Amino acid sequence: MERPTENSTHSQAESRVEAREEIPAEDSTETTEETSTAVPPKSLVGAPIKVQYREELKKLRKMPFKKKMEYIWEYYKFYLLGIVLVLVIIGSLINTWFINPPPSTALFVAWSAGFATEEQLTDLADVLEELLVDKNENEEVIVSRFASSGVDPSFDMANVQRLVAMIAAGVIDVFILDLETLEEKSNNGFVKPLEDVLAEIRSTNPRVYDRIMENAITIRYEPEEDIIAESIMGIYISDSVLYKELGFFEQDLYISIASTTRSLENVVRAIILFFQ
Repeated sequence: MERPTENSTHSQAESRVEAREEIPAEDSTETTEETSTAVPPKSLVGAPIKVQYREELKKLRKMPFKKKMEYIWEYYKFYLLGIVLVLVIIGSLINTWFINPPPSTALFVAWSAGFATEEQLTDLADVLEELLVDKNENEEVIVSRFASSGVDPSFDMANVQRLVAMIAAGVIDVFILDLETLEEKSNNGFVKPLEDVLAEIRSTNPRVYDRIMENAITIRYEPEEDIIAESIMGIYISDSVLYKELGFFEQDLYISIASTTRSLENVVRAIILFFQ
């Protein structure tokens, strides 16, 4: 067999090189162009927003719909999620503030007496709400328990802290409590004298005023250190018609006004309701 000469080997290598050079590069160019559309050009980094926006629009117009969606999700998904989150928050705020706002509190009653079932407290709130709140008003009456459990010190301490915070914030309007608790709250400043409220009731409803005065209780208390005062601090309600209709257990209970109430008008109306 004849061995290839050195010249023939060179000529074959050269022909292979020429063949490779003659292969058209159209496919690789198209691939490069397709790939480049998936990555934002570095030349736009730092460019004005308008320029970036215009170039992005141009790029998106050239893409088929599927690639357009993929591109947008790949590079703008966090922006889209942020926009959705903002819209949800705005919608929630609009619903809370304008469409379905929560009811405001017409009267907040702090139950600081002995035993009462949740059903009885709910009934008391419902009756007061029905009598005090206009049906067209978005208001409610709340009755919340603050009585000591007597068995759970940590619960009782948390209850006292909650009561102090709500008094400081002016949330509580009325207390329903026993005599011992009334004396305690008179001394710590949680309830206030009723003379001004009684004077208003006397001027508007003398008949009810007479019934109230028959049940008013005067307490000696110490508003400040070494100062002794004596005022009407509570009204006995256990003989009232409303109390008996609600079916509370036989307890000697009193109604008194929180020292920081902001709903004095409704407080007066609530006291009158017990004795009408």
